[in-house]
This record gives sequence, C-alpha cells and structure tokens, in this order.
Amino acid sequence: MNTSRKIATLMAGMALFAGAGAASGAEQLIIRLDHSQIMAMPRTPATVIVGNPSIADVTIEGKNVFLHGHAFGTSNVIVLDEEGKQLADYEVTVQNGGGNNVFVYKAGFSSSFVCAPDCEATLHIGDDAAFFSEVVAKQQKLRNGIALGQNDGEAKAAPESQQPQ
Repeated sequence: MNTSRKIATLMAGMALFAGAGAASGAEQLIIRLDHSQIMAMPRTPATVIVGNPSIADVTIEGKNVFLHGHAFGTSNVIVLDEEGKQLADYEVTVQNGGGNNVFVYKAGFSSSFVCAPDCEATLHIGDDAAFFSEVVAKQQKLRNGIALGQNDGEAKAAPESQQPQ
C-alpha cells in the first residue's frame, strides 16, 4: 500500500472514531472525587440510570439531580421523565483534583494529604495501604476512643462477669 493510501485510510478511521464519540450526544461532565454537582432539569426526573454507581451516583430532589463523584473513572448518567422521555444524557468523568490536595511519592509508594492550610492525611485510591492503616487509621481510632472517654483511647474488654457464655 502506498503512503498516500495509508494516510487516507488512517484519516478515514480517525473520522469514524471521532464521529462515534460525537454521535452519542452525551454532555461531558468532569467532577472531582468526593465532590457533588447540581444538574437542573427542565422537568421533574422520574428515572435516572447510572452506568457504574461505584464511580458516580445521583440523588434527585425536585427538578434537581445531584451528581456525586465516588471513584476515579468514567461512567454515564441518563435522566428520564415520567413518560420515559430523555431529559439529559451525560458522560461523567471523575478525577482527582483540588487546590488543597498534596500527593507525596517516596520509594515507589504514595501518600495523600489535604492541606488547608495544615496538612492532614487522607486516603486515595493507589495510596500505600501500610501507611494509611498503620499510621492514620490507628491514630483516628485512638482519637475516637479518647473522645468516647477511654483514657488511653483503647476500648476495654467487658469484665468476665459480663462476658457472653
């Protein structure tokens, strides 16, 4: 195959690929992880279909649909009225972001922090599990125990007289 024919074939393939994305008619939405966005509908929604609820999910109140970003990835959301007519079609991409997020990469492991202005550890997908479970989770458990009145933060076992038999 000559070069001009290869280029023409490549261009035709790219045009078909680009047309396939545009033909869906879905509005592109980008939402940050652990954030919500309000989408106002022209009429009251009756049914909302979410392609992958582990990535994004919705809540309906009146004519508003609240979109919640749960995990990184892409999904779709279709909103129908009481007659089954489509009110909206969204392609939703959930991304990490935010001006206060800081990611530390050390020796192949990552740790996440939210800094506003002081930095506090937070868990994001892909973080070093050992750091989070050994440091952050134990400290949170200790803090919660102290808040519940346990002097050392550790839950006490019930006395033997109260142990189930």
